[in-house]
Amino acid sequence: MSSRTPDQSPDPLAERLAAAGLRAHVMTFGCQMNKYDSAMVAGALQGQGAVFVDEADDADVLLINTCSVRAHAENRVYSLLGVLKRRKRRQPGFLIVVMGCMAQKEAKRIAERFPHVDLIVGTRMLDEIPQLIERVREGVHTPLVAIDEKPDVTFGETIARRDSPFHAFLAVARGCNKRCTYCVVPYTRGPEASRSIDAICDEARRLVDDGVSELMLLGQTIDTYGRDIGTDLGSLLKALHPIPGLRRIRYVTNHPEECREDLFKEMHDLGDKVMPFIHMPAQSGADRILRRMGRRYTRARYMEVVEAARRNCPEIEIASDWIVGFSGETDEEFRQSVSLLEEVGCSFSYIFKYSVREGTPAMRLPDDVPQDVKEARHRELSSVQERISLEKNRARIGKVEEVLVEGVSKLDATRVTGRSRQFRLVHFPGGPDLAGQYVQVRVTDATNLALLGKTEGD
Repeated sequence: MSSRTPDQSPDPLAERLAAAGLRAHVMTFGCQMNKYDSAMVAGALQGQGAVFVDEADDADVLLINTCSVRAHAENRVYSLLGVLKRRKRRQPGFLIVVMGCMAQKEAKRIAERFPHVDLIVGTRMLDEIPQLIERVREGVHTPLVAIDEKPDVTFGETIARRDSPFHAFLAVARGCNKRCTYCVVPYTRGPEASRSIDAICDEARRLVDDGVSELMLLGQTIDTYGRDIGTDLGSLLKALHPIPGLRRIRYVTNHPEECREDLFKEMHDLGDKVMPFIHMPAQSGADRILRRMGRRYTRARYMEVVEAARRNCPEIEIASDWIVGFSGETDEEFRQSVSLLEEVGCSFSYIFKYSVREGTPAMRLPDDVPQDVKEARHRELSSVQERISLEKNRARIGKVEEVLVEGVSKLDATRVTGRSRQFRLVHFPGGPDLAGQYVQVRVTDATNLALLGKTEGD
């Protein structure tokens, strides 16, 4: 996967890494952007001669890509680093790399608590990891901390090392200009910076040439893509649409304050490739809580966007995020979240119990909803979502879905699993030879989590 062509001179770094036979393994915590970053870092290292292994125990270098959005994710990393101390004592040459959001936010704390970590790399320095690893191998004092905020992260012509040969994430912008009071992302990833349409399309073509047929475009607030460089998301979708071999385009994450009706018209017009699905977090159904969260829209505005989406793109499905137990949330305000979820009829939701994140403005607000109340609200909202999901999935029985097969089901070796155009999970009889293919499946049954069916014509 090296970008070097035969007429170029050899890359000294690639020769050193290849000669060392460096074996690497990546562990990823967090969101799709983290998965993209991991794939690009792995692709850069592989292009420089590193070999990737399936098990961390077999690796010479372990790269841990971290998340700071929730305390649970950070605690898992701290626990892992504690366990790795024993291995580092046994194998001094084993390299530990902590990268990503938690590295950006907690670099000093990680270096002090876990001096056996070799390299700590922030979110804007990920493309420098091959060179930074080489510096560690050459004997630089560790932990080596690299958290400078460059204006952009540039992987050149690196091809991502992906888990899926036919699906890929593609970052179109990094950072966030929003200031939601509970969120660390603006502080760990910096201000929003869009990539050019040409650069995105070049990467998309490389991915398609490498076997990808479905792209997931990533941006913290995808609706504001391009404002800093004089373009917009609709123009990007139109530029990607003609690429031969690209069959599906998805994108995340939409923001209710920024989402515009024209986007849904363009989705409908490009509907052969742009999938009818958006993930648009509501977070709360109560206007007072939305203000405390710094979300800068109202319940009414959220519903305006939902109605515009369904008016212009009738097949569209909408998923959401919700936070229960935010500072000051009353029983009545929680009930407003329940009613909004029911009014929207989300296809699925990610539901979280609020936890205070260090360094966010919400730290100044009291965390005054008892834990048992948070847990009860989480159970209730999850139960409502399960009921809605089941109803919506059952409504698909008898219909034919185009499914991109991901592979054999983890629960049943006689079935394969994949995603419909509207991002529903679909299971049906089949074998590993169907992976990566687009199959017409008639739905015969449904659960709240998935559709069940059989190949059309069987």
